Formats: sequence, C-alpha cells, structure tokens
Amino acid sequence: MKKWLAAVIACFCMLSAAACGSGQTAEEPSAASLEASMTKNNWELTGNLDTENNTWHLEFENTGSEEMKLDFPDGQEIEVIITEEGVSEPVYSYSEGKVFTQAEKSVEISAGNIRRWDGELDADLLDSENSYRAEFRILAENLDAPALKTSENP
Repeated sequence: MKKWLAAVIACFCMLSAAACGSGQTAEEPSAASLEASMTKNNWELTGNLDTENNTWHLEFENTGSEEMKLDFPDGQEIEVIITEEGVSEPVYSYSEGKVFTQAEKSVEISAGNIRRWDGELDADLLDSENSYRAEFRILAENLDAPALKTSENP
C-alpha cells in the first residue's frame, strides 16, 4: 500500500514484566499499561496501550515554537496494530473495517499543542495471561523520522 511507503513513525510496545527498548524513552506505569515515546527537535510522539482498561492512546505534540503542518496521503492519519507475542496475525488493527477518504489531507498543529487519537478495544479481545505488542504509526509523509522500536527480547 502506498501509505506504508511514506515516512512513518512507529513505536512498538510489548506488554511484559520488562521495560521497553534500549536507548529509547519508554516507561511501564503498571503491569497492564505500557508507554513508549520518541522525541525529535520540535515534536514528541507517545503511544500507550492499557490492557486493564482496554484502551490505546497516541499523542503527537508540537514542542517547537512554530506551527507544524502534517501532510497525509489520504484521510487515514494513524495506524495501530496489536499482536499477541509470538503470533504474526494481529488481534486488532485500527484501520480494519474503516473507510478513509482518498483525498490528500493536511493538519496544522500550533506550537505547544497536542493532537491525540484514542481507541477502545473489545473487552474480550486481550487475554490477561498473554503478552502483546502494539505498533503505533502516524502516517504523515513530511516527518523525517526513523522507526522507534522496543526490544522484542527484553
């Protein structure tokens, strides 16, 4: 798909007893919640998966002193994919079953402001006995950033 070829930011979170990633900012507030973040010169991206409350959150903060414009190839701004550890087929994909416009889209974020996306998961989707990994992507084409990945083998 064309949108996956765009410059994307991804942060991968694995729910387990260990904290995320080496050399990356990541915190584990509780056993049922995991957060990972990426900071660049004028923005910060933070993703959170909370299996206790069956929710996910993704925030893009403009930490710079000027307005930022994010350019998207179509109406889909983000993607969230949740997989069970050791299983390749996702248990949740934000875009599954959704229809997005084909028109290009731009979003302006003023200095100091945050754009936030939230989602709820079906209560029976995640099993508390299993470990999960969440991949959060913002699909803006004009962000020059490498993928942020947490360690899959903590």
